[in-house]
Amino acid sequence: MLSPLFLLAGCMSLDSFFFNPAPLSAYALVSDVVPADALEEVSFQNADDVKLYGVWAHQPSPNAEVLLYFHGNTDHIDEYMGQVGDYWSYGYEVFIFDYQGYGKSEGSPTYDGVLTDGLAAVDYVEDHTGRAVEDIPFLGLSLGGSVATRVAATRSPKVLVTEDMFANGQKLLDDGSGLGMPDGWFLVDEWDNAAAAAEVTAPFLVIHGDADTYIQPENAREIFGAVTADPKQLWLVPGADHAEAAQTDAEGYREHVTCWIAQSCLEE
Repeated sequence: MLSPLFLLAGCMSLDSFFFNPAPLSAYALVSDVVPADALEEVSFQNADDVKLYGVWAHQPSPNAEVLLYFHGNTDHIDEYMGQVGDYWSYGYEVFIFDYQGYGKSEGSPTYDGVLTDGLAAVDYVEDHTGRAVEDIPFLGLSLGGSVATRVAATRSPKVLVTEDMFANGQKLLDDGSGLGMPDGWFLVDEWDNAAAAAEVTAPFLVIHGDADTYIQPENAREIFGAVTADPKQLWLVPGADHAEAAQTDAEGYREHVTCWIAQSCLEE
């Protein structure tokens, strides 16, 4: 859920609006799908020497495709083990990490900080696996889509998949807060994801629940319209609310994600 809004002198940083971290001292890492011995907790540093934590869901095969997953704005890695299990069941070696201030990661989340964290995660995965970013697909949920998109604009992945991402900060406020404040009146960080999406050159799949009441599906249409990458695809998942695409249409979700990553179903 959304955090309280803090208005300062007629303008507002969206940090308190977007970030809902839950610090903790130890991860549970419970999965009904991934075997416990396939899960590995690791740490790495970002460019500001902030210590971040991540978790690998390893596949038995060393040749498995590596998927870098950018989670949403609430809690920590433990709350996204269901998604990790889904992607692991598709055959991917999955890496998920906590932004600064989330879970065991040090620091406090900020607009610039989480982008630094995303770049650090790419560097870590490249160094750890020996694979170039061009061979690593990115998948980002909601806020994670924002981070993944900005990272992809400068470090182009194999493919980019975003799920339930908002088009920009003002639109999210209008959709989620009911305030209806004038465009640009109080936003310090605009979080213009549509503009960032236009800079991505990797194949781009936009997924969004067509029943999303938190981030309206019009966001996905605006983002898709801004995407200049070729190929690109928009999939509005019938009946899916926010972050529920995989649960609402498990077969369709798997098909879209896996064939997009394999580049076997890329289309205009």
